Amino acid sequence: MASMEPKFPADILFGQEGEVQRQTRSQAGSGKEAARLVSVVVACCGQLEYTRLCVPSLVRHSRQPFELIFVDIGSLDGTPEYLTGVADTAPVRVEIVRATTETDFGAAAAEGLARARGDFVVWLNNDTIVTNDWLQQLVSLSSSHELIGMVGPMSNYAPAPQRVANVPYRIGARAKAPTTDHSRLEGNLADIETVDQFARQWREHNRGQWFETERLAGFCLLIKRAVFQKVSFFDEQAEKGRFDADALSRRIRQAGYHLACCQDLFIHHFGSRLVAS
Repeated sequence: MASMEPKFPADILFGQEGEVQRQTRSQAGSGKEAARLVSVVVACCGQLEYTRLCVPSLVRHSRQPFELIFVDIGSLDGTPEYLTGVADTAPVRVEIVRATTETDFGAAAAEGLARARGDFVVWLNNDTIVTNDWLQQLVSLSSSHELIGMVGPMSNYAPAPQRVANVPYRIGARAKAPTTDHSRLEGNLADIETVDQFARQWREHNRGQWFETERLAGFCLLIKRAVFQKVSFFDEQAEKGRFDADALSRRIRQAGYHLACCQDLFIHHFGSRLVAS
């Protein structure tokens, strides 16, 4: 990205008719950015088959240093046992916060976020598959200007303008018996190789591209800790077991920050029923 003035440059804002302004950024992150801890908070609401695809992709594709914090909302399908196995053997710090029912979502999610120690906090649905360099790209864009408060990726299942309408692959979650053996986390990687291949091609085709947007979908969000400390992550919807990403987007913009999307970063989203709206 070209150097920016102290005030957010007007040429990256929406045009008069609301069109998204596409921009280019540098792909290289500074050593300082690369050394900053990222807390990845993963929301789980049952559906172990998705979590068993999400977690291996996180372990494989997340750059160090990072930590994992799972917020488990009333899962009865083996998810608690699976997450315990991940915590026992994962190569990074793992925390698990559990809620009995969806009505306890707000308190559990707040506790999960409170345990985050990173300079950046990611909110991620468990029905996602992250791809190579995803954290580098999100952190790099977020760090490119002090007024970029929250960033997100492109995906096959997301509202415009984050949506990639046509993807050349098909993938379905495969339910398997729960395991506490972390070494078997790599077992599903063959299933998601097609996603990785497309993500690499997408990145090359859109290398360095990003855009500002009025809202970001809630399946994958990275927010700076400085913003996180100023803006409430949740509103009253959390008491009903829902995370309102639109409301969060508005609060961040009202606080004077901007939202940006990595156009060259693609992650897969199954789009199942989860707590993120």
